[in-house]
Amino acid sequence: MDRKIFITSYPYVYERYFRVFDYFPKKERLTFILPKDWEAKGGKIKVKTPRRGNIKIISSKAYFTHSHYPVVRGLLKGWMPGARKLIQQGAKSGDILYTSIEPNLLTTYFNSRLAKKLGLKHVFFTWQNVAYDARLKGIKLWITERIIKWTVQNSAGAICGNHKAAEILKKYVTRSDFKILVAPISGVDIEGFRPDIQSDFRQKHGIEDKTVLTFAGAFDERKGIKTLLAAFSEALKKASDLHLVMIGTGPLESYIRDFVGQNEMQNNITAIPWLPNEQLPGVFVGSDIFIHPSEPYAGWEEQFGYSIAEASASCLPVISTKTGSIGEIVLDGVTGVLLEPQRVDRLKDAILTLAGDVDLRRKFGLAGRKHIEENYSHSVIAGKYYNFFSTL
Repeated sequence: MDRKIFITSYPYVYERYFRVFDYFPKKERLTFILPKDWEAKGGKIKVKTPRRGNIKIISSKAYFTHSHYPVVRGLLKGWMPGARKLIQQGAKSGDILYTSIEPNLLTTYFNSRLAKKLGLKHVFFTWQNVAYDARLKGIKLWITERIIKWTVQNSAGAICGNHKAAEILKKYVTRSDFKILVAPISGVDIEGFRPDIQSDFRQKHGIEDKTVLTFAGAFDERKGIKTLLAAFSEALKKASDLHLVMIGTGPLESYIRDFVGQNEMQNNITAIPWLPNEQLPGVFVGSDIFIHPSEPYAGWEEQFGYSIAEASASCLPVISTKTGSIGEIVLDGVTGVLLEPQRVDRLKDAILTLAGDVDLRRKFGLAGRKHIEENYSHSVIAGKYYNFFSTL
């Protein structure tokens, strides 16, 4: 493949996601145009653009960094007006422009128009695993679907983060030559997340003699936080050696604090603020079970679950739910246990079952590591991207 590939969008400002391109063949063909001064978590976190000696990376100003602006909301998230000139200067007809942003955003549509004008092959990314007409209605649905249709018409293909997203997108595809790849936006770092690293996590928190369940993610309704706390509280009544570690930040932080205080569970639950991704391998190695009881919420369902995949790569058995696309990451009865969401009783039983069976935990953990290695490692996903771009 001799064509240049221009990649412009905000997800790859995160080192966690960018790393997949360290495994990409012919890196000299890549040019990234990424936002500078990117903010996350409501401005609490300043993200630095990745730097590589063997991959060309250019920074450009992004004027919209979240989805809560008046009127436009998130339609212009990640929009970099300066990227247009950079692409025009460096691209030639037949090159590829990959916008790793949802097709219902104007940002993606603008890029697709630019690509069509310059004779480029445009590709976009989508995680969306809930049908648009199941989430939206009225004029908002009409505008959303109109933007998607225009973007698809201007594009050569799409990368869908899960199989449900691919099925939903097909509704808007009318051309037989439109290509679809099912792959997440990045792979999993199986070298960083592995079971044989050294960790003092248990000693640091005084939980050496506990069976440790760990949650890592946003503290909000979507992640089943309330269900998790209720189920853990019930399980603790039958297994006093359980300890729950909760890592993250979000609107339910005060709810967690109140629950712990009201139920006098200070010695049973450890809440840790958001941690950088590079600190999670030590946490996972110091844990026995990963728990992530995601729930459908306001038209959203879990789209992938990187923390789940990273826990599996660390050989942790997983307890999660049958919602969204989790079933692609966690194989029920093979790498973990999948339950119906919002079932406190079932979640409690799953906790007690895995907590009381070391052999089953080991079996699920080893199978989970193998599943991630074979299907979601950085090298596997980078290979899929390379092959897909080569077909355009």
